[in-house]
Amino acid sequence: MSNASNLTVISSSSPLKRIIHAIKAVETGEYTADLLIDIAKDSGDLGQLARMLDAMARSVTFRDNQLRLLQRVIPIGVALSAEKDFNRLLETLVIEAQAVTNADAGTLYLAEGNDLKFVILRNTSQNLAMGGTSGNKIPFYPVRLHNADGSENRANVASHVALTKTRINIADAYEAEGFDFSGTKAFDVRTKYRSKSFLTIPLLNNEGLVIGVLQLINAKDASTGEIIPFADDDVLEALVLLATAALDGYIREASLRHEIAQLKIEIDESRRARQVAEITDTSYFKDLKDKAHQMRTRDDKK
Repeated sequence: MSNASNLTVISSSSPLKRIIHAIKAVETGEYTADLLIDIAKDSGDLGQLARMLDAMARSVTFRDNQLRLLQRVIPIGVALSAEKDFNRLLETLVIEAQAVTNADAGTLYLAEGNDLKFVILRNTSQNLAMGGTSGNKIPFYPVRLHNADGSENRANVASHVALTKTRINIADAYEAEGFDFSGTKAFDVRTKYRSKSFLTIPLLNNEGLVIGVLQLINAKDASTGEIIPFADDDVLEALVLLATAALDGYIREASLRHEIAQLKIEIDESRRARQVAEITDTSYFKDLKDKAHQMRTRDDKK
């Protein structure tokens, strides 16, 4: 029997039976506010009981979400912050985001100047893994943030998200208006895939700058496997924050290492130039130079 049919049967039951059903739903984690919404409007004892039960159910749900954060996201955040392999860090971010949302596919872009560069591409049902530790190069051109004429590229959903710093949740890419999904559709034709639901999230550092974009594709219903829209999820929210902090920290550390290496090169070059100057300024070197000049002059006269 479908959920809609179940709800119809429950709605026709007595208020007391519906309250008992709601209690069982709280125990199984299936409680929703619409189970008691009309009874809660009643001014009598049953209405008061329904309102108390609803408040308790919401509290239980909140506590369960907090527990999920502690049990799942915090260990992931610790692992990400300790990861020294940049490719593995990027890959872990996508894998864990897929796991949290039950997404079939995920793509991670990093911002480089005017480009969003593909760095991780995964599709579980297609057994596809590119970038990261896979050893497989991603053959796709970067997504441009600005067009050749300087205008913003808002046609691509990833660049739109990066430019506006706002996430976009699309239930069905084939029915979405305002975005160019021609590349996605071409991929679907080649692979006989069906890209449907999309959740695209900007990754912002502490200064509010976009350092990347995370895109999740095709959320699946855990029980039926049906492709469904992405839902708001506190666990994903926390994961994105922790992962972005780890990613930003790694980028900053890599940038600092590069600056130190460049400074070392400049210091070494300056030291060599000074040493050469000190050598060429000695009387011994000047005598050698004069003798060499005299020898060249004598050879030229012969």
